[in-house]
Amino acid sequence: MTTLARESRDVHIETPARAGYLVLARLALSAICRLTPLEHTEVADLKLAVTEAASGFLADGDEPSEAMIEFSFRLADDRLELELRGTPGNAPAAERELSHAIVEATVDDFSFESGRALLVKRLAA
Repeated sequence: MTTLARESRDVHIETPARAGYLVLARLALSAICRLTPLEHTEVADLKLAVTEAASGFLADGDEPSEAMIEFSFRLADDRLELELRGTPGNAPAAERELSHAIVEATVDDFSFESGRALLVKRLAA
C-alpha cells in the first residue's frame, strides 16, 4: 500500500519483508529527493541507508512469511525523515553492526529501536 497526502510531502509504503521489494522503497525515496536540494551522491547514500536499515527487518530465507516493512518518508523544510517499522529479523550481530555503521556514515542522525529505525538527513537552507 502506498499513500501520498496531497496537503503534505509525506509518503508511506508498506511492502513484504523480502529483499526484492526494497527497490520500491528506494524508488519512492528517489522521487521524494527530487523535491530537495540534495546532490546525486547524497541521494545514493540515502538509498543505501534505507536498504541497510531495512535489512534488519527482512524475513529469513525462502520460508513463507506474512511479515511487512512500513516505510514513512516525511519531507520538512529543513530535513528528510525516513522511518522504518517492522518485525526485527534474525541477522547475526556482526551483520547488524555493519548495517548500523553504514547508516551512521550516510545520514546525519539515526536511532534504532526494536521494530523501528529512524534516519534523518538535514537539508541545506
